[in-house]
Amino acid sequence: MSSKDPIIKSGYLDVGDGHQIYWEDWGNPKATPIFSLHGGPGSNFNESHKAIFDPNIHRVIFHDQRGSGKSKPFASIEHNTTQNLVEDIEKLRESLGISSMHVVGGSWGSALSLIYAINHPKRVKSLLIWGVYLIREFEEDWVNEGYPRYHFPQEWERFISLVPPANRKSGVSIMKYFYNKMHSKDEKEAKFYAIEWTLWESVLLSIDYDPQTLEKEIKEDPGTLSIALLETHYFLNGCFVPRNFILDNIDKIKHIPCYVEQGRFDMCTPAISAYDLSKAYGKKLKLEWVNSGHLRSDPKMREALKAKTLEIFK
Repeated sequence: MSSKDPIIKSGYLDVGDGHQIYWEDWGNPKATPIFSLHGGPGSNFNESHKAIFDPNIHRVIFHDQRGSGKSKPFASIEHNTTQNLVEDIEKLRESLGISSMHVVGGSWGSALSLIYAINHPKRVKSLLIWGVYLIREFEEDWVNEGYPRYHFPQEWERFISLVPPANRKSGVSIMKYFYNKMHSKDEKEAKFYAIEWTLWESVLLSIDYDPQTLEKEIKEDPGTLSIALLETHYFLNGCFVPRNFILDNIDKIKHIPCYVEQGRFDMCTPAISAYDLSKAYGKKLKLEWVNSGHLRSDPKMREALKAKTLEIFK
């Protein structure tokens, strides 16, 4: 590792249940720690997650959640629940000797950030989230029942054509059909349905949509399998929390400063969730609208997040 390498240290943490999570401690070792929680469930952190931070100013702890990225075993749904992920954050925090930290996350990472804060409010100095997801039934129906089809009719037709009419009664029945196919003993069939599941959702992510490039990336990305398997595992189980858990428990974290950057044209996590969160949270939450899609890497969202991390994490 060169002297200019912003990675302070990295490694694997055995969190039990046969899982080991990969982590990196990155940036300025003298700065107040920031925990960055990636999306999915089933995605992973990568170099693009680091683009919103300055390694000379910020110290950021990244990790791949259970079953994701470099963590082992890959794509495993065994002992993989929201409660497990919250406990893993605690174990990683303790292993690094950190008493309190800022927490950031987008999409699924926004929900996990809020749930972690609800469970461990004394550990969280502030929150920065985007692509807000509150684990409400309508948010899952939005994608799985195809409400964005009015913007992406061909893409939805491709997705839903794979589902027999008898399995189209609800977003849950559609998801269960894909889940069963992705657990097929026929590896070719399982991979096909994992790709198609991930493709439909990925269509909704960026304001800069290039169908051919997107499909090529998804087919070549080994993370497609973990995203498809873990998302359906989590969503079919209500992400392992009671419905409306976040908003019902928001009083526990209202004292924590919370900053929200929400894409105005986010087709994956509708902007109403960020707005509802801001109304429930109160004065300590600052909501800013960005002319962007869902992705942290969309140019205007990336600019907004970079500006925000420089403003609030000093």
